[in-house]
Amino acid sequence: MARVKDTIWQRDFSLLEVREDLLEADDTDLRKRSLQSARNCRAMATRVLTQRPGTFYLRNLNFDRVIDVEPADGVKFGMVTRDNDILMLNETGGTVASISPVPWSNADGIWVLPLRDEVVIGDPSTGIYSLTYSGGSWTLQDFEFDEAPGGEKAQPYWVFKKGSRIRPSARYGNISITADSDVFSSGHIGSRIRYGQREIQITGVTTPRLATGTVISKLPPSFRITMTGPIQYRIGETVVGSDTNFQGVIVGFNEANRTIDVVTTNFFDGPDNGEDLSSESFTAVIQSKVEISPLTSNIWDEQMMSAVHGWPRSATSRGGRLFFVDFPAIPSMIAVSSARSIRDWKTGSNDDDAITREIGSNAPQFRHAVDNGDVLLLADKGCYYLNARDGSTLTPQNFNPVRFDKRGASRTPPVLVDAAVVFIEANEKTVSAALLSGNVYLKWTVRSLTLMHNHLIEDPVMICGPNPESSDTENYLFIVNADGTLAAASWSDSFGDRDVGIAPWDTDGHYVGIFPVFGTYWCAVDRKIAGGTVRMLERFSDEAWMDCTIVSGDGSAPQILTIGGAPVTVQGEEVVVSEPGATHLPGKNVAYMFGDAYAGEWPVNADGTMDDEPDLDGERQIGLHYDSRAKLWPVEVMQSPRLGLIKARVYKLVASMQNTVSWMAICNGKSRVLGGYSVGDNLALPPARRTKVYKVPVFGAKDHPDLEIVKHQPGPWWVLAAAQEVQG
Repeated sequence: MARVKDTIWQRDFSLLEVREDLLEADDTDLRKRSLQSARNCRAMATRVLTQRPGTFYLRNLNFDRVIDVEPADGVKFGMVTRDNDILMLNETGGTVASISPVPWSNADGIWVLPLRDEVVIGDPSTGIYSLTYSGGSWTLQDFEFDEAPGGEKAQPYWVFKKGSRIRPSARYGNISITADSDVFSSGHIGSRIRYGQREIQITGVTTPRLATGTVISKLPPSFRITMTGPIQYRIGETVVGSDTNFQGVIVGFNEANRTIDVVTTNFFDGPDNGEDLSSESFTAVIQSKVEISPLTSNIWDEQMMSAVHGWPRSATSRGGRLFFVDFPAIPSMIAVSSARSIRDWKTGSNDDDAITREIGSNAPQFRHAVDNGDVLLLADKGCYYLNARDGSTLTPQNFNPVRFDKRGASRTPPVLVDAAVVFIEANEKTVSAALLSGNVYLKWTVRSLTLMHNHLIEDPVMICGPNPESSDTENYLFIVNADGTLAAASWSDSFGDRDVGIAPWDTDGHYVGIFPVFGTYWCAVDRKIAGGTVRMLERFSDEAWMDCTIVSGDGSAPQILTIGGAPVTVQGEEVVVSEPGATHLPGKNVAYMFGDAYAGEWPVNADGTMDDEPDLDGERQIGLHYDSRAKLWPVEVMQSPRLGLIKARVYKLVASMQNTVSWMAICNGKSRVLGGYSVGDNLALPPARRTKVYKVPVFGAKDHPDLEIVKHQPGPWWVLAAAQEVQG
């Protein structure tokens, strides 16, 4: 019987690398749009495959992340927060401003919220700060709350010690405060507490039950009120005067003397004689009243954010309001400023008042707040949203976060991707997206992005979303793993579960972070240099054929060595050199490129020079080479018109390459270099880029053939399609 032959083409690589356990899933759509492995690859919007961008070296810098800030129209900076200072960088990575000293000693955990000409900075250990830009200079100061009547502060307060009571020694001046349980610590010094809604600034702590303070605004009075007849009030009840609207809480009574001791909460003049005084269960007429020393009361609270209770670990803004979440001492708290000012946190029932409220089921720890039309609140035990996309004005009355999914979020900050919010789930493994779905009625749902790529996610430490100002037509999302690799995601049309492709990216070193700034992507990379680790700031670019790349001039001497497009300067002077060098990579072997021509690898001397460099014309690039590798799923069954599905054997690999100089095919362990020079080429010129269909024989019989297309040297590498010629 004649053998059946066929050519099976793959022209869609959009899913990139998927799980290896799909090896036997020949009949699935996933196999038809994916690869067995896709190291340092990316899928373009046209679904073809190409290498990842290389990077240009910018500078050595000890930092963890860069934040894009634009304090004025057309004025942009890359902001770096460090242990000892804040740096403002320009497009070439140069420092244009250094702000020091800073109030923190450890930049870990600091969050940054750019708000045009003001940047709000939060440190969970030391406080909240404001960085403002004016006249070309920056000013860092404490984030001050607005002044309230009587010299008080419009800051949020909370009852941390429920059931405890305090008693001030007087209503004004310098006083002592006695508590009936352990409530005070040295961290309270300088902070404020409130007794009956009036502020006291703590000036000293003698014991956990005794502190001293200064009254900011005269404290509410306490009254001993005598009633005209027998009384039936109870301790803890609230009483209200029928005429004066006097309000207070009963903290003691003497039934025989017909007296009650009341701490005032409203109308400090006290009730009138002859007025009805009503509680929830009893009403009587007042005979007389007398003001007494402040009574022990449980109507007291503390400032919500302080050295004692910590500061929020996440923030966002929406509709002129500032949102704080992830309070160390109040996990389920959502605190929202008033609509009047982000510095006004006065709570109340008015539409524009601030909101401080615990919400959620089973005491969730709210970890992130994200403005994405609605305000998304991501907790460790679920995802919530506040409706705002329909133009609704947020008020204390309609503040009602709704849980739409039970999956929780890790502490890794989420990012915006189109109309979705991408986050790492609480299991520290799955990457998911909260996005709106539906045709008529839109609702928030959570969709996993990594069900088919979970092997590429290893203890993620950072997510980097698309750069909204990028001129690149491709979409990217980066997950930085703790092992120094990247899981780079790309997609073409919609952002969803089966439309996102992910591939692993690596380099000669460890990726620390990826940052969308200045319309492109910067990265922090730790590289082993001269026996030590050096952290480098680099910029991804399609113009870079290698990593950590530097560029020279046109090959004529003398030349100005440029690093990432900016001339190297030493003590304010440009360094003019006769030949390119690699002073940032001493002891490394670097790849050498002249235009599209690869000249090989050269060792770098300790002083950054290289011996016996090639004397060729053209722009020179020097950097660290990386391989790009695409391993195809082998075709192991085929359709016979007479026999149906039959076992197939691959006997030829076909690759349609576009504008590629040289590439390597590896088939069942046998490697072959293709491209480069052809018969009749001028060997005095660099080899030309070619768009061509190549065919490579596959030798050997394996249960699962290995078929790999490799970029083995620097240069352009585009895979338009791949095919396997099979016979059964």
